[in-house]
Amino acid sequence: MKKGLSLLTAAVILAMTPAAALAAAPTGPGAQPEPEKYTAEELARLEDNVLEYDEIQLRVREYNPTISEMWKTYEDTKQDYAAMVTELESQARIVEDLADSYISAGQLMGSSVLISSGRELNKGYRDLVQGMRDTVNEWDTKRTNTALMRQYERQMTAGAQQAMIGYDTMRRNIATLETMVDLYQKQCEMYERMQALGMATDKDVLSAKTSPLTGQSQLASLNSQMEGVRRSLCLLLGYDPDSDVEIRPVPAFDMSRLDGMDLEEDTRKAIGNNYTLISQRTSAAGKTTAQIEQRKKTIQEGDQKLTIEMQRLYQDVMDKKAAYDAASVGYEAAETSFQASTRQYEQGLLSGVQYIGAQLSYYQKKAAWEAADLALLQSMENYDWGVMGFAAVE
Repeated sequence: MKKGLSLLTAAVILAMTPAAALAAAPTGPGAQPEPEKYTAEELARLEDNVLEYDEIQLRVREYNPTISEMWKTYEDTKQDYAAMVTELESQARIVEDLADSYISAGQLMGSSVLISSGRELNKGYRDLVQGMRDTVNEWDTKRTNTALMRQYERQMTAGAQQAMIGYDTMRRNIATLETMVDLYQKQCEMYERMQALGMATDKDVLSAKTSPLTGQSQLASLNSQMEGVRRSLCLLLGYDPDSDVEIRPVPAFDMSRLDGMDLEEDTRKAIGNNYTLISQRTSAAGKTTAQIEQRKKTIQEGDQKLTIEMQRLYQDVMDKKAAYDAASVGYEAAETSFQASTRQYEQGLLSGVQYIGAQLSYYQKKAAWEAADLALLQSMENYDWGVMGFAAVE
């Protein structure tokens, strides 16, 4: 009877379910996010053709072709499901009437099977609709519904952050190198004038000419690499790689983020969030004692490996902070020395060649300090992504 009833219920549902006809939201380069999802200020920032570091997550969700299509499909499916529930609810009266007719016929014929079928149909239909309604209500709050999409989105976000930090590192290096090449060229010209006066040898001039040539070669290589990173970043965030999007400098690292680090607590969170370990914990337990023990061993080893990886990520942040502190001290000293050299040069106490040497030293220290800041930011991002579940577990 139950099998026949389930087939009857399914037939009733299929007969009343309309075909889905929802409009798809545009995605990818040039697409517009749904205005109601954001404030006017947020929407203006997303559409101003200027990329800032804190916009990456929203850009990935709204404009990355893969991610935006995944979320669009998810939302469309939710709306389709909700529309189906609404349609089923609107047809409840028809099912109730059909169930009543079964009951009435059963009473007239003295058939307990028909009476029971009518009651089961009515109850089964109500339970089915309520269950589907509960699914719609829990659609966005049930983590399992969006786990895979959130995983992909975070991976894309982490990749875009790394690309933007790499791009900004190269851009700053190029700016520094351009300044240094210009100084090297001036230094070379000074040596040539000194040679004409008998104050420099051929070896001095040859050595001076090597530096600008080496710098120019490095510039060409860096510019080529930076363009490749720029195009990759544009593709990740849904920009046309051939467009003139402005990529703003990455803000200085927020040192207060270090205060929130707690290796023991963060490791506990990382173990709970890690997608590899979640997969291991939710795998089949096995039927034999050997299978059960092997699964337990695999889970324990995974926890241990992640603990070690979190320790490595934590230590990397500490190392990058130490390198940043050292670079800061070096930069401050170079700045003080450069100011003194400038005064000495203006007073005629320092030669042009010596002053260029002071400038070169200053810009090198400045570049090292900027690079150390960006390296610390990247290290901190890696640690935080590890806490969120993306640390590698072999």
